[in-house]
Amino acid sequence: MGAGRSIKNVAEDKMKDDFIVKGFFGAATKARIKKGADKKDLALIYSERLAYAAGMFTTNKIKAAPVIITKNHLKRDKRCKAILINSGNANAVTGDKGIKDAKEIADQTAKKLKTKRSEVLLASTGVIGEYLPMGRILPKIEELKDSLKPEGLGDVAEAIMTTDTRPKISSRRISIDSKEVSIVGMAKGAGMIRPNMATMLCFVLSDVS
Repeated sequence: MGAGRSIKNVAEDKMKDDFIVKGFFGAATKARIKKGADKKDLALIYSERLAYAAGMFTTNKIKAAPVIITKNHLKRDKRCKAILINSGNANAVTGDKGIKDAKEIADQTAKKLKTKRSEVLLASTGVIGEYLPMGRILPKIEELKDSLKPEGLGDVAEAIMTTDTRPKISSRRISIDSKEVSIVGMAKGAGMIRPNMATMLCFVLSDVS
């Protein structure tokens, strides 16, 4: 048996407490990644312990830089400490510079969190074919680190939105062998999801061990 909760407006602090998973923290900020936008668009999910991780990725032959980097990191470690996510720019079809920028973001995130680059996963969504505004992203990583909090996952759900009209996040508590565990899932809407899983971001966190 389990109890669940979904959300329509994560701006209500009283509801953010429903989306807490033991050992996980979230934070989001405005980096103004997309010109003219005034919304949360950069987010960080952090696990206080190395968390087992797995991913499902687009089947498209052309993969964005963060997809390439994250797949490589998961092949190497299969565990992670953090996920750095941005909306407004997909860092897709950006060639060698896109890969270089993604690696630098992972490097700087790992440095701030005192972990290895291979333990940092990346995800980006938004405009295709434009380089990331590194000068606006990198200075915000420290702010994200300092803003991490257990109830911050609702802010992450808000930051990964693109054309969505509301955040999409849900939680459930279930009992396994008389032990209560929590699961939180969040996703961004996708106007086009082909080829399979393209443009979709979805994150599922749990304290099941």
